[in-house]
Amino acid sequence: MSSRRLGAVLVVIVGACVPPAPEQLAPVAVRSTRSRAEIVQVATRELTAAGFEISASDTSAGTVTAKRTREKRGNFDYITCKFAENSLAETNLVSTLTVNVTATGSGDAADVQVRGTVLATYPGLEGSPLPRSESQTDCASTGAIERLVANALGRKRLWTPCHPEQPRGIFCPVLVASHE
Repeated sequence: MSSRRLGAVLVVIVGACVPPAPEQLAPVAVRSTRSRAEIVQVATRELTAAGFEISASDTSAGTVTAKRTREKRGNFDYITCKFAENSLAETNLVSTLTVNVTATGSGDAADVQVRGTVLATYPGLEGSPLPRSESQTDCASTGAIERLVANALGRKRLWTPCHPEQPRGIFCPVLVASHE
């Protein structure tokens, strides 16, 4: 077998072993009756509770950007990757999940989009013969954090007496689904 033909066969075999890139999900959309400032406040609360760091927010524009960086499988509650468990790529993975929340519209309602993107870096593989040390396609968001934020934005907080027999003036928050 000629070396050219052998090379072509090896490329086909190796290419067949590489799993396909995970599907990049569309942003999660929700309509909210909250103000832009409230949308930013609620999104910030949900994201920080999930371990994200807020990198930018603008209450007048209705935008929030948050990031969560973890090593190895640390972000796997919110992301999926195309490589096998305990692979060389996974053991060197540092993933950064970025969530962008954007509210548009004015008046009584806002259209909110929640989008997640993942940057996979491999600092332990720098200087190796591998072709790249970072990728925007090796990993993708599962949509879980986006749905969590969108669901929180679709709920309204009402106040009701904590217990019917408690003194007047003591109220507790109750979350109810929005019917928009």
